Amino acid sequence: MRSKITRIQDMRLKVQRPYCSCRHSVNGRTVIPKICIYNFECWRCAFDQWLDDLEARQEIPAVAA
Repeated sequence: MRSKITRIQDMRLKVQRPYCSCRHSVNGRTVIPKICIYNFECWRCAFDQWLDDLEARQEIPAVAA
């Protein structure tokens, strides 16, 4: 019985999505294909900061997310 439960738990772990697309790629803010490694905590992401800096230099208003 215990081995059956362990096997079911292992199957559940393999079903989870291995990655999530970056919200900037999904929203069209950038065409660069990017995978989110920070669980959508954009304030921690250097890519998000880089996009913000680029927009600030070009004085383009940021797209609402």
